[in-house]
Amino acid sequence: MAAVVDSIAATVRGTNALRKVTKTALMPALAVASPPRDPGMAVGLAGSWAGDVALLGDSDRAFRTGLFSFLVAHVGYTAALARRSSPGARKAVVPIVAASTAGAFAFSRAAGPMGRPVGLYALTLGTMVAAASTVRGTGSRRVVGGAALFAVSDALLGASRFVLKGRWARIASAGVMPTYAAAQWLIHTGFEQGERPPPENPLDALC
Repeated sequence: MAAVVDSIAATVRGTNALRKVTKTALMPALAVASPPRDPGMAVGLAGSWAGDVALLGDSDRAFRTGLFSFLVAHVGYTAALARRSSPGARKAVVPIVAASTAGAFAFSRAAGPMGRPVGLYALTLGTMVAAASTVRGTGSRRVVGGAALFAVSDALLGASRFVLKGRWARIASAGVMPTYAAAQWLIHTGFEQGERPPPENPLDALC
């Protein structure tokens, strides 16, 4: 519910006070719905929450703080996902790393004075997506889909802030929160689904 309300509020002017409640509540609500059992996932939640709070501001300083917070979050996610990595799937990281490197270069040039931190963040995000692509087993499709949506959300944010202008920037910005909220939900529920131990009694699976 918080994700839906915040996604709508993000497209409406004059909702800053409401978003201080809804956006701040997103990660705590997810933590209650899907409690993290892996320390890396917990770091991801905490870093994402800090980033959400920082990006309630519009200043360059707020953006840098949010960027650093989400960078920490992606380091946590990458560590957690790497622990569930399938060695046979690691060849898939090559095109993802290549694409993220190209994206990082493009956004770093578009970001001007903030080019270096934006480029570093984009590479870190790409590393997380690459790690997600190597996860196999129960919940892996959710994890991969969530990581991909995270990349889409951040690409929309970067485009709306550094590349696009006017109506097109507003359209891109409107897509940031729905894709972000869906990404976080898919990553966490998919990861936790894969962490559940199999039932000892087959009948337990029906409960």
